[in-house]
Amino acid sequence: MKLNSDILYWRLKEQLHSVVLHGRSSDNLALSRPEFYLDRAQTFEKNRVYVCSADHLPQRPKLSENVCLICLGQHWNLNAYYDRCSVIVVEGDWDIFRIFNLVQSVFDLYDNWEEQLWHILRHGAKLSEMLNISMGIFENPMLLIGSDFRYLGVTEEDYLQKKLGLHLDTQSFDAEKMATFLSLHDMSTHVREPLLLELQGTRTLSVNIFDQAEYLGCLTIFEGIRPIRDSDKALAVFLAKLLRQAIQQNPVLAGIRTAVRRALRSIIAGQSIDFEYRRALSAENGKTDWVCVKLIPKSGSTPLPGAYLSAALEERYPGAMAFEFEDSVAAFLPAGQTEKESIGSLLPVLERLGVICGFSSIFSSLYDAEHAWFQASTALQNGLSQDSDLPVFYFHDYLLPQLLSSALAGRPTWVYYTAGLKRLKDHDNSSHVSYLHTLRVYLDNNLSVTKTAAALFLHRSTLLDRLAHITTMLGNDLKDPDYCLTLGIILRAELEQKRMEQTDPKYKKKEDF
Repeated sequence: MKLNSDILYWRLKEQLHSVVLHGRSSDNLALSRPEFYLDRAQTFEKNRVYVCSADHLPQRPKLSENVCLICLGQHWNLNAYYDRCSVIVVEGDWDIFRIFNLVQSVFDLYDNWEEQLWHILRHGAKLSEMLNISMGIFENPMLLIGSDFRYLGVTEEDYLQKKLGLHLDTQSFDAEKMATFLSLHDMSTHVREPLLLELQGTRTLSVNIFDQAEYLGCLTIFEGIRPIRDSDKALAVFLAKLLRQAIQQNPVLAGIRTAVRRALRSIIAGQSIDFEYRRALSAENGKTDWVCVKLIPKSGSTPLPGAYLSAALEERYPGAMAFEFEDSVAAFLPAGQTEKESIGSLLPVLERLGVICGFSSIFSSLYDAEHAWFQASTALQNGLSQDSDLPVFYFHDYLLPQLLSSALAGRPTWVYYTAGLKRLKDHDNSSHVSYLHTLRVYLDNNLSVTKTAAALFLHRSTLLDRLAHITTMLGNDLKDPDYCLTLGIILRAELEQKRMEQTDPKYKKKEDF
């Protein structure tokens, strides 16, 4: 995972002691793994960590945003850096390769933490386990309470009981303790920023957990073993986001929006929904128009966890609901935020997430979610077979291929051939002139002789003669609109089927006529 300079400073200080942090730093978790500074290089890239010797740094550097330098030794050059980036000075006679490996080990520690959190989230989502493995990061007691102020998870129970007098032998605070906790914490359920406060002489860091506007609970970290650091705020926010997803997976703890997600998952799976889910769906229904989106990993990209993709979409689109479904992510987004004209804002998000998606048409009732999911799925399927380089596919752009595919009901086109079409097929098999192709172009041009002759590069009289032969072999009058529609569907479906066979290796080729 990405880190910040404050995390690197404190972790290096634990190992080396003689470490000092100077300059500007960002609270955001944005720094990538370290690299060695190459002598004489002038440019320092954004969100990078450079391990270097202080006396090798240039006097006039080009510093991008949020650069962190880890420098061995002091040098007067460093004054040019303090006001423009983070500088962690390591004093003493240290080997640069050892320092580099220490920085790598810090990233390894947090990568392992993130990996364990995601593993727990995908295998039971136990809140207590997520708190326990976070002890090595925060090194302080932690408490998680729900929206009804029940205990959901706790670490270091002895500390909370003996130092703060919080008795954990019940499922919730007693009335007196609850009043004390709330009054000292000033825990306003609408506050979204981390709260650094004091509880009975002990500093605490609290992060409220929300599902959009719905309050789900609060994570509190107590300053019991080591002082709370600036970087703990960003790390607590990160942990709170994953705890939110774990809470959402628990039907007892989850809020209304989670019930809506579960109802939508049942609907698109073709299952019935019970009374409680139906009530939650009705409460959300009618507030806005929707579009359904199906997302899958882009070919060649590393798949991200579905829970992560869902959370990223909901964060990007307020009011959205997203969840894992089979081998994809299903998302229901407010239609006003996903107009095709403003899709440019979505493209960088899809690129960053490494996914492609199919969009349904706009719909009003969430009870129609199954039909919208069908539209999004077929848009993705048809789009990939025709325009595989695009990241977004819209159902209404692929109506004809879908209608043609549905018309065939999965059977080869020759099954639907009339006796007349079979005669044309027999002719084409023994002639270099294709009557079927001529008929298809004639129908596509609305029976216009002039347009068909131009499209086929034929003289008008040559085309009229050929059409006369075709009409005779068909045994029907091409002036009959129903008959022409039938022929047009069969011939266009056949063309679409051949294109699918050529472009989609997974398409099962049917036996030719």
